[in-house]
Amino acid sequence: MKTLVIVDHPYYDRSVVNRRWLDEVRKYPDSFTVHNLQSSYPRSSVDAAAEHSLIDNHGSVVLQFPLFWFNCPPMLKQWFDTVLTAGWAYAGGRHLEGRKVGLAVTCGGDEASYSPEGSNRHTLREFLNSLEQSLVRCHADFQGIYAFYGAHPVDRKPLDASVLAISARNYVDFLNALSVK
Repeated sequence: MKTLVIVDHPYYDRSVVNRRWLDEVRKYPDSFTVHNLQSSYPRSSVDAAAEHSLIDNHGSVVLQFPLFWFNCPPMLKQWFDTVLTAGWAYAGGRHLEGRKVGLAVTCGGDEASYSPEGSNRHTLREFLNSLEQSLVRCHADFQGIYAFYGAHPVDRKPLDASVLAISARNYVDFLNALSVK
């Protein structure tokens, strides 16, 4: 079954890393489906039934987004609230049970800033703990976080194209590792 990549990026047109990742993912249409929440729901009203159908008709799920004020962007939060409902995802519903789910996150700061000693005082995993716990509560098989640090370099220099290419290829490897055969 194909892996569903659910993307939320409020400023996708200005994205460098997320766009590069998706350019790479789209090279494999037989393996992955890209579902962009911003373009699917321009009026910001997530359709739970449509999302349930997408998930039910795919194998693994990856939620891709830029870290947005140390959390996911607002529409992805709405997605969690609207889609992961009692009777479907938990409390009698088990549509995510055993399903491999991962997060793919871009961070503006460098990796060192996401540590207890860094300027953000916490790791990326700590910032995303509520998302992980929500997925675990829904009996999903949480597969971890694929991250890119330094998406907005302090020196404002363009990102190295070879670094982006390697990250994009590694992202496809991360997705393939989650694939249901």
